[in-house]
Amino acid sequence: AQGRKIYVGPGPEDMVLDSTHGNPRLLLSCAARRDCYGDFNEIVALDLISEKPHVLPRMGEPDSLRFVPHGIFLKDDLLYVISHEREPDYHPILLYRVSDSALHFKERIHTSFQHSPNALCVNEKGQIYLVNDAGKRNSLLEKALKLKRASIVRIERRGEAGWEAEVVATGLGYPAGINLQQDLLFAGDAVLNRIHVYRINGDALQALPPILKLKGNDNLRMYGKQIILAAHSKPLRFVRHARNPDVASPVRVYLSDPETGRSEVLYDGDGSEISAGSTALIYRDKLYICQVFEDFILKQPL
Repeated sequence: AQGRKIYVGPGPEDMVLDSTHGNPRLLLSCAARRDCYGDFNEIVALDLISEKPHVLPRMGEPDSLRFVPHGIFLKDDLLYVISHEREPDYHPILLYRVSDSALHFKERIHTSFQHSPNALCVNEKGQIYLVNDAGKRNSLLEKALKLKRASIVRIERRGEAGWEAEVVATGLGYPAGINLQQDLLFAGDAVLNRIHVYRINGDALQALPPILKLKGNDNLRMYGKQIILAAHSKPLRFVRHARNPDVASPVRVYLSDPETGRSEVLYDGDGSEISAGSTALIYRDKLYICQVFEDFILKQPL
């Protein structure tokens, strides 16, 4: 069946489902990544009943703050946003309290281990797990040679000392997604084409068998105990699409079961409906796919 485009704003790279503020809605992390869209860096709320999008105003930010959103995570009423505030070296996590009509700034979290953050998740203790997708920010050499220099970092508040970070896993190849389910932590890997699975064991991570054969995987979202992930099934086409919107970049969406290690394909597109799909969610038997560059998401019947 054909999907339907819903226009939300340019570069809706990541999204979360927010079902506690009025109508169920998607919160979309939008950042214009093509010159034709001008300067657009916003969190857009898409009401899933009316399907009308609107920019969520951000209140109480410091004047110095420059908002360039990437990976996001919603924990109860708190929205955590990775922001590429200043290249190449300043990428804080911004924390907002979510209300029906606005985002209320709470704090800016910055530690020495946030050199190339891409995605994050937060557990019940308020500890943040973050993936740096490279050892060096925007290193073309790492990508070309498929070097495995990416890492997982845990960031937590230590009372008066503020936020402290610790590297808890290394040797990953381009992870663009991370998520958790109770004491299990999942991190993507677009070089090794797998999801790394860890058990959170106190302060340490214990590696478990990975989920294999997931080429070009991007963001991870939980669906019960399973993982929904969008993937760039032809990574070289993705690179070409990044430079030229006329080149389609195929999208595949998987539903993966960490217990069995098996994955099923929910969507397999050649890029003509949507290219460079980066995150996928299921709500009421509909699959929503967002993307890195253009200005719409796709709603697809399952």
